[in-house]
Amino acid sequence: MVQEKYTEKSRQINLSVTNGEITSVIRKSITKSACRVYENGCIGVAGKLGEADGELMNQAAENLKLGIPYEAEATAGKKRKEHYECGSFSVEDNDRFLKEAEEVLGILKKEYPQIIFGNKIRLAESATELVNDAGTELVCSDRYLSMELLVKHVDSVNIMDDVLVYASRDFERDRFLREAREHLDAFLNQVPLPEGGVLPLIVNPLQFGGFLIGHLDAQSFGDGTSFFNGKLGEKVFDDGFSFYVDRGKDNLNTAFFDVEGSTCAEDRCDLIRNGVLLRPYADKKLEKEFGYENTATAAGAYDSLPSNGDMCFAVEPSNRTLRELIGAGDGIYVTFMSGGDFTGEGDFASPVQTAFLYRDGRLVGRLPEFGVSGNIYDIFGKNFVGLSSDRPYEGDRRLVVKMKLQRD
Repeated sequence: MVQEKYTEKSRQINLSVTNGEITSVIRKSITKSACRVYENGCIGVAGKLGEADGELMNQAAENLKLGIPYEAEATAGKKRKEHYECGSFSVEDNDRFLKEAEEVLGILKKEYPQIIFGNKIRLAESATELVNDAGTELVCSDRYLSMELLVKHVDSVNIMDDVLVYASRDFERDRFLREAREHLDAFLNQVPLPEGGVLPLIVNPLQFGGFLIGHLDAQSFGDGTSFFNGKLGEKVFDDGFSFYVDRGKDNLNTAFFDVEGSTCAEDRCDLIRNGVLLRPYADKKLEKEFGYENTATAAGAYDSLPSNGDMCFAVEPSNRTLRELIGAGDGIYVTFMSGGDFTGEGDFASPVQTAFLYRDGRLVGRLPEFGVSGNIYDIFGKNFVGLSSDRPYEGDRRLVVKMKLQRD
């Protein structure tokens, strides 16, 4: 019998923003604990809000009698601790964080009186721990700041017109304000769509990742329902496209291990490398059931059985900046694209509600609404340009793909 404790702790300072001012400060501290007992191919699980104790472990042992099958063994003999720290603020330093947020909002409100800012700013600290009596002790903690300010023109009838996003372990005020000013100046300057039927779109790294995530699940491979069944080992996309499980330091609020205690070599596991499909992603259960490699992607609530599907995926960045990826021509920077989806054949179409003209390395104006369309083999194939090496907006890299524009 192996006994195991899994704990997730979170402390947050949440600032609510209304009309450009902080209207509430809410502090949260939440601990979620799970106890698991493994024996004879079965598992017993018990969870609670709060710290795990002997009573919770006894409940897990009692639940073992239910005979819930779990053929995989508990992770054994792994020891590692990591701490990723926000150098700008700490959760204990409430006053300094609040003062910084108030000053930044005050600057934006003064410089852009025609804009209404709302929503939230958050400072979060997380700690994840898995310990068992098979010799495993894994601990990972993180602290980061995230900002999501909804943007609305005073004359707009919409709930929101755009959004300013920033997420990082360090808050660089000058950089944030520089990017925000560029973004807001462009928002206030309406420009027509550039000429051309196919243009480079600049989007967040996983804008089109949902299709890949759904069809690279080992469960869909094993069931024979994946779009990529029969293509393992084959070249499916462009040489420059790689897609992988990312448990590295750069991935905010992501531990280097999953809820089963599985890890990846160098904190990553390639699913697609240089356009070649290598493997689906799988947890211990699917590794046992179908023989696919365990990729450390088990997820699950604190009081439930682990299951495949931790959303920790990334696209391999290129060695070129966003400006270098776009080159001398125009690009379209998308901040809000909703209402589209992929078909079973990999075709994609969606309206684009908010986008900007990107020219000569900066956002220059807001575009009218339009539509885009493409196919997954083209998006990550002949029309794939790359993921930027720099993080020019939102504290993150930008993905560039060429897509067909649908004009009114």
